[in-house]
Amino acid sequence: MKAIIDTGVLVEILEGSDIGEKITRLIIQNQIEPLITDLTLTELQYVTCRKYGNKRANEVIQKLLKSGFFGIVNSMRFARKAAEIKCAHSVSIVDAFNIGAAQELKINAIFKKEKEIDKSISNVVFADEL
Repeated sequence: MKAIIDTGVLVEILEGSDIGEKITRLIIQNQIEPLITDLTLTELQYVTCRKYGNKRANEVIQKLLKSGFFGIVNSMRFARKAAEIKCAHSVSIVDAFNIGAAQELKINAIFKKEKEIDKSISNVVFADEL
């Protein structure tokens, strides 16, 4: 299944957590065809930079892009939908774009469980429930 992967899940993958290893396994087994938005890349670079420094963040992004595992989606295609989601739900703008992209593409968005993300939002699934 194609799915938008949120930043929190990417961090879990990069850190090799149990959830990250589970998602990696599903990707390798072709059970998930992962897509990420360009905004997710930006957020991942920011999160990684804060934790490990700018040099490491750049290396992580380059490695991710060169891996070929992740399709990149232009988030601007989903700006109107993201605005609607942001208006209706108390989520970050990047999360709104990820959910909007998933809804418009008629696929799921996979998130790490967060209090801001309400499972009742259509097309949202949690990584630990896969």
